[in-house]
Amino acid sequence: MLVYEYVNNGNLEEWLHGAMRQHGLLTWEARMKVLLGTAKGLAYLHESIEPKVVHRDIKSSNILIDDEFNGKVSDFGLAKLLDSGESHIATRVMGTFGYVAPEYANSGLLNEKSDIYSFGVLVLEAITGREPIDYARPADELNLFNKDYSYDCDKVNLLEWFKAMVANRRTEEVVDPILEVKPATRILKRVLLLALRCIDPDPEKRPKMSQVVRMLEADELPNREDWRYRKSRTASMEFEPAKENSGLADAESQRGETDCQISEASPR
Repeated sequence: MLVYEYVNNGNLEEWLHGAMRQHGLLTWEARMKVLLGTAKGLAYLHESIEPKVVHRDIKSSNILIDDEFNGKVSDFGLAKLLDSGESHIATRVMGTFGYVAPEYANSGLLNEKSDIYSFGVLVLEAITGREPIDYARPADELNLFNKDYSYDCDKVNLLEWFKAMVANRRTEEVVDPILEVKPATRILKRVLLLALRCIDPDPEKRPKMSQVVRMLEADELPNREDWRYRKSRTASMEFEPAKENSGLADAESQRGETDCQISEASPR
């Protein structure tokens, strides 16, 4: 039997795309706090208990938010218990379209790296305010960047759109336009690099969730009494210089070609 605390502040999907937006808009700091809480929960499931727990359905609607805007992982209906170092070959792929890791979708290979991929998609969703698969946006968005891009005509895929934006040196434009105060360029780059590490097509190159936690904690978030923008209020915030740590240094030292494009796309 699972016992949950009562959380009545909605979930991340509702705050980004749904009914909770009537109560205010999530600030950048609030989004990062929710992601950090989610990462800590997954790190516990993957690395602190035996057998480990692979959630299999990490998505914004499964991330509950408490009154302090801490993220809480919920809905373990698809969870799988695995021994340390063990993987599982599933005969039926479970999860939510848009969040499922490619190796799991293609071959049924399941381990904690599948959750890490889904978390990377979640990070991009929080940064951009876009759904992983969006049927409401114009399907020719990518054609603005590359006419030869192979693309499904009836929906816009967040990851493909993001990669196209990076390839065209438009990294800073991926931030959710409803944010009144944008993150500092340096902080944005660090979080985008983290997302790219998590969605690496090679599962062995994805970081552990404990490493993800250290990366997110590298920049101390300012304390705020209210983690939302009230629609009637004009926000004024500044970001403190980020602190370096070994976890992020290791991550940034292994940047791939796309990572370099992020670096080049952002002014120094």
